[in-house]
This record gives sequence, C-alpha cells and structure tokens, in this order.
Amino acid sequence: MATSKVGPVTTVQPTANDTPARSDVDGSSNTEDGKENLWIRFVSFLGWYPKDMPSSEKLVVLKLDLSILIFGCLSFFTKYLDQQSLTNAFVSGMREEIGLWGNELNYITATFWASYCGFMIPACYFLTRYPANIVLPTLEFGWGISTLGLAFVQNVEAIYALRFLVGLFECCSFTGTIYVIGSWYNPTEVARRIALFFIASPAGTMFAGYLQAAAHTNLDGVHGLSGWRWLFICDGIITLGIAFFGYVFFVDIPSRKKPFTLTDRDFALAKARIAGLSSPPTLKISASIFKRVLGRWHFYVFVTLWTIFDLNFLPGGQPFSLYLRANSPEKYSIVQVNTLPTITSAVMIAAALIAGVTADRLNGRFWIPALVTTVPVFVGMVMLNVWDVGESGRLAAFMLQGFIAPISPMCMGWATVIMAKDAEERAVVTASMNSIGQGISAGAQVALFPATGAPRWIMGFRSSLATSIVQFFLILLILYLSKREAKEKIGSGGDDEAAVGGQGIVATEEKI
Repeated sequence: MATSKVGPVTTVQPTANDTPARSDVDGSSNTEDGKENLWIRFVSFLGWYPKDMPSSEKLVVLKLDLSILIFGCLSFFTKYLDQQSLTNAFVSGMREEIGLWGNELNYITATFWASYCGFMIPACYFLTRYPANIVLPTLEFGWGISTLGLAFVQNVEAIYALRFLVGLFECCSFTGTIYVIGSWYNPTEVARRIALFFIASPAGTMFAGYLQAAAHTNLDGVHGLSGWRWLFICDGIITLGIAFFGYVFFVDIPSRKKPFTLTDRDFALAKARIAGLSSPPTLKISASIFKRVLGRWHFYVFVTLWTIFDLNFLPGGQPFSLYLRANSPEKYSIVQVNTLPTITSAVMIAAALIAGVTADRLNGRFWIPALVTTVPVFVGMVMLNVWDVGESGRLAAFMLQGFIAPISPMCMGWATVIMAKDAEERAVVTASMNSIGQGISAGAQVALFPATGAPRWIMGFRSSLATSIVQFFLILLILYLSKREAKEKIGSGGDDEAAVGGQGIVATEEKI
C-alpha cells in the first residue's frame, strides 16, 4: 500500500498488491449473458447497467443496489411522508382541534428546519467516524418515535418540541445516504441512483396525501381519535419498521466493513471498480479542510445553486395545499385537498428519474437535464404571477413546479462526481448545501408564503420567478467552471479520469 500526503491529510493510493485488477477478481469477465438472471436481463434492457459491463460485475452492482437503495429510498420516503403529513394534518382537522389560526404552521415548519439544519454538519461529521449502517437506522428510529408522538399532542407547544426532535433525527438522512452512494459507485453510475433515491421524497409526499385521505374517510373517530392523529400513528409504525430493516440490510462505506450480502470475491470486485475514483476516509476536522473547501469554487457555487433550488421548491409544496384549503369546501373537498398535490409529486418522480437516466447516458452531463427542466418551472411561475389564467391554469401552474425535482439529483450528483477524489471536501460541501439551503428556505417560507396569505402570495410568486431565472444561469456557471477546472488538471498532468470523466467530459472537451 502506497501513501502520499497533501498537507496534514493522508490519502491512500492503491497499488498492484492492494486491489486486484477487475479481471482478476471477477474471474469471469466474459460470462455469457445467458447466465444472467431474469431481473438483471430486464434492468439491462432498460439501460440501468452499461452495455459493456460484465455479467459478474452486474451481479455485484445489483447486490449493492439492493443493499443501499432499498433502505435509502425507504428512509427518504418516510422522511417526506412524515414532513408532508404535518401539512396534510393541518388541512384535515388539526388546525381546528389544536387551535392553529395564525401562522403557527409556518413557525412549526421553521422549528423543524432550524433543528434539521443546525445539527446537519455535526451529524455528518459523526457519520464519517462511525458505521453508517448503525447511525442512519438509529436516526430513523428516533424520528419514527417522535412522529408517533404527534398523534397524541394536545397543544402547539408539544408540536414544536416533537418537530424539533424530528428535525434533529432527520438531519443527515439525505446527505448520509448520498455519502454512502458516492462511496460505492463510479461517476457514470451516480446520477441515476441519486435520482432514484430522490424520487422517494415525492413518493412519500404522494403517499401522505392518499394516507390522510384514507384516514379521514375511514379512521376519523375510531377509538376516539381524529383522522389526522391516525395519520401520525400510521407514519410512525411505517418509519419504525424501516429502521429495523436498515439495521439488517444497510451497508457501511467500503473502507470500513464488508457487507454481509457480498462474498469476499464480490467485495474485492466492488472495491476494484472504484479504485482511484472515490476516497472516503474518516473526516478529521482541521484547518486544512476548511482551507481546501473555502479555497475552491465548489463550495460557493454548489451551495448557492442548492439554495436557489430550495427556494424554487417552495411554491409546489405547502402553498399548493394551502391554496386548495382556502378554496375548500366551495371548490375542493378535504379528500381533493389531500390528493390533488400528489399530481405535482407524480411529475417530480417522472422528471427526476428521466433526468437521472439521461444524465448517465450522456456520460455525466448533468447540466443538460437541469437546464431543460428549469424551463417549465419558469413557465409555471409566469402563470402564477399573471394569476388571471383561470382555475385550471392556476392548478396547472402549481403542478408545473414538479419539474424542479431533477435539480436535486443533478446538483448533488454533479457535486459528488466533481469532488469524488476528496471525500472530506465532498462531505463538508454536500452537508453545507443541504443545511444552508434548507435554513434559508425555512426563513423564506415564513416571509414569502405565510399560511395567512393563502390563496395568493404576490411577493412569493415574484421571488420564485426571479430565482428560477437565477437557477438557469447558475447551471451555466457551473458548466463553465467545471470545464475550466478540467482543462487545468489535464494541463498539469493530473488524473485525467477523475478530473475529466467525473465532470461529464469523458474523453475530450468536444464531447460537451
């Protein structure tokens, strides 16, 4: 094993004696496709695996997908299930029963995000030092218990306290799973997996709407509990079940422990696949880390883009539900108030998944899907600013906001790949993206989309129109900076594959 030092940070470089070549560990790189199982054939047909990937390698990647993505997606699903349930409960009886007649919903949401953002970076630091397959399920268990407690609250103070705890326990579920994904996959595999992981959030939002509609219709009054209380009971039980699933099946990063789902040969191949492409050491807080992070453009531009994304995400979420509730029961029933926003979530799922697959097929050109999907978001915001477009037009405008979804996997995937060679920078930057962006978004939601402003938020819509334009140009800025960085690394004789392939410039600059 050869080591090299850059300042106080030690990096490990694989040598011929450390990590066997891929052909040595798979033993059958030319395995006939006929020996592949039916599922691998099916997902290969869909383009999930590269055409030139050996069958034995596909089997290893499939095992990783099952170990990482099932729990990761289910965890992210419950994160947004629990978050959205608060809004669904609010428009389904909680407001009247608890007495939330002002902007308490905004303040409760801000309390959650204050906790979530405040603990995120410390939690991600903790995650790099202890097993991810223990830390993340334990946090899931914590927010499951806190969510369950919401079913029995009697005053707004209890809601504030429990939402604070939910934010604390959820704080690194997103960035933690991204950290694990970035540690096991090579750059051309990241985008579609982050996209699949991301779509669990609108899926959770959708399910929350249908679950609340079902609880309001079928469980309201059962054992003396309102339908919205049963919603939190169901959420809590689902979340706790997924936490126990994570303890059994989720994996740690490859530098620490072999997953029980992989054989020794599988594990050797899994590490050989990412040798030299990903380096996830234990994060050690030191002056050198902050000097590297603050001395590069990655932190400033990616944090800014993520913050703009969070701001653009707002109109299609809670404001849409409040718009419908403000027109209920004259135009919309309680069931419709809970189910119509799920159309926006369905748009998010389709757009994010298509964007992720497209980015990988374009060899990591994240900027193309990101630019394309910004356009309908802008169109929807123009319609909401005009306002006089009819009821159907306003509904369509809110639903077009679902096209904001691909920005999350595109931005996070782009950042993960660009910083693949510096896991410490990657951990700090991705955690900062989420914490700073969500923190600013939480404050902006109170100011721009107060609950009492429904059904029309003039300043909020104007602000979102402006940030959708800013988003478009920030994507172009990252493209320019990444191309410039790639040229500099090639000119200095750096690692071509990491410097170039990791930014969507697979072989030559002309491919962009």
